[in-house]
Amino acid sequence: MSGMASVLVVASPWYKDAANISSVIAVIGTLLGALAATSVFRLQTRAASKAVPQKRLEDRLEELSKSMRNSARLVEQVSAELDARAALAKQLQEEAEAAQALAALHKEQADAIRHLLDTELEGSEKRIRRDAIVIGIGSFIAGGGLSFLITLLVRSLH
Repeated sequence: MSGMASVLVVASPWYKDAANISSVIAVIGTLLGALAATSVFRLQTRAASKAVPQKRLEDRLEELSKSMRNSARLVEQVSAELDARAALAKQLQEEAEAAQALAALHKEQADAIRHLLDTELEGSEKRIRRDAIVIGIGSFIAGGGLSFLITLLVRSLH
């Protein structure tokens, strides 16, 4: 398993088969490189065979060597691209975990504020109820006193 595949396994818990996927991608990259090298070799061989009846064995081996180096370079490029994508996946995973932690922190803060408001409202509710009872009793006494005074005033006028 390449370094890229191990990074994919660590970085992507959503992809349970990340190692298999990266292995398949690496094999596909290798096969594409080999296919490209073979195709280039065949095209060069055909073109050379038409121009020159027969090349020497050393020349053909040199062409094959060039094609294999080209294929190895392509495989390295594909591997580097896969490693870069694995690093990006790891970075995105870390950012997602940070966002989840921040969301949990905000949830805790919201719960704390909700609890504080509930406690404050409960205290306010008790004060409001007490004040309403005091105002009601005061109004009753004031109304009774005022009625008594009006009654005395009206009797004295008769």
